[in-house]
Amino acid sequence: MEPLVQDMAKPFAVLQPVRLAITPTLDGKIHDEEWDALSADSICQTYFQWEPETIYWAAKAPLEQDVVLSLDTNSDGWLIGDDNLEFRISLSSGQPVLSVRRLDATDQNGPKWTNASIITESVKMAATESEGSWELEASFTPPSHEAPAAGKRFGLRIDPVATGASVGEPYQPRNLGFVNLQYDLGHNLPSGFSWKPDFLVRTVPVDDSFRVKFGFKRTENVEFSQVEYRAEGEAKKLMATGSKPFPQWDKKGRVGDDYATIIAKDAGVGYRVLRLTLIGKNEPPTVLRSSFKIADLIDYEVKLPKQLPLDPEARIVRGSVNLRSNGFKRINGTFQFKAPEAWTATRGKETPFVIYHSRGVAKVPIELIIPKDTVGVFPLTFTSIVGDKVITKTIYIPVGQS
Repeated sequence: MEPLVQDMAKPFAVLQPVRLAITPTLDGKIHDEEWDALSADSICQTYFQWEPETIYWAAKAPLEQDVVLSLDTNSDGWLIGDDNLEFRISLSSGQPVLSVRRLDATDQNGPKWTNASIITESVKMAATESEGSWELEASFTPPSHEAPAAGKRFGLRIDPVATGASVGEPYQPRNLGFVNLQYDLGHNLPSGFSWKPDFLVRTVPVDDSFRVKFGFKRTENVEFSQVEYRAEGEAKKLMATGSKPFPQWDKKGRVGDDYATIIAKDAGVGYRVLRLTLIGKNEPPTVLRSSFKIADLIDYEVKLPKQLPLDPEARIVRGSVNLRSNGFKRINGTFQFKAPEAWTATRGKETPFVIYHSRGVAKVPIELIIPKDTVGVFPLTFTSIVGDKVITKTIYIPVGQS
């Protein structure tokens, strides 16, 4: 019997086109409220989220089926341009195995598969196997011009494909679903009702206070009796939950309500969702969801040359790292920079820094000497030590690759 090949020209129905910023834990297990479902395929359940710089996808698929993500980063159609990526992940001996390729359709008379030219370390995967099925969780951090951001639109589909089966020729179309990347999403909103979250900041460090004011407005006779607040997923037990009477509308049909909490010391970092449930005459209730980020005390903004071609001579590369505070107090610390083996860090290897202002920035210049004829993808590790806190980030840069 010939292996079944998914017909990618069939419509791909997206359950909810607005996708919230959520950071899943990539452990190969799809937990409750960790993901929002993408499609309702009876063969393969799929999921998709995002955060600035990174996309996430997941699936529950039958054994002997691969999971194929087709991604149109410009949202202009599968057979248009060279921005279309295919990620195919199979399960082998209990481990996920990745293949990636890019569809170049700049010549519409001759679309062709090309090398994806992505950094291997930009894709992370985890999988678990159970009786008759397997679960996949994956992420991809694309180059900046293809990176996700609030307000951006992606075309995509996720399909189960029999292991070893072809997905068709490069000239064959793929019918994509389209998603909008946003921070806020409302469900079951009554006619004449609108809402807006007013975050002081959407990013808050662990062990710090967090506050958001929600503004509500009505142009028709909308009534609620109760408002319930809670976080979703793993943040549910780490932030304040509560219920209280819905506040009274003013004469202009407006009202506001505050939510405040302390982010627990042991909260995992990443984008989480705050959920409001408004109880009234509507069935089901109105649900309002807003993404926010639980962060380390410091985030890194690395500024280095985007292209480092092959060079027959050793060379000096200069750049900088912005240390951005997510807190509201002065920060004194030490910045450390670790270069790859055989490279030399000539500036910025260990530097004291001070961030004076609330949510301020300290700029640290860095300088590297890269050996001659260097080719490959190399890690650069940045560390900030603030009191007993150690905040580390590793990035990967390609050298000598087209």
